[in-house]
Amino acid sequence: MDGWSNYLNKKVFIRTLRDRTYSGVVTQVDDKSIPLIFITIIDKYKKRVTLSASEIVEIKEEDNGKNI
Repeated sequence: MDGWSNYLNKKVFIRTLRDRTYSGVVTQVDDKSIPLIFITIIDKYKKRVTLSASEIVEIKEEDNGKNI
């Protein structure tokens, strides 16, 4: 998926291949090692979570807890 950096500093909902879900703010998009792209968020528990973009099956931008 192109445009991962569009999510930088935005609140998102993420669902992974293993059906895990995360909500938080995207703090970093590391695309220096293309095709590997890593997305880092601070989740709703204030924990840092880093995921490979290839693990993400769904990402939605949220506004005040609602999907846009």
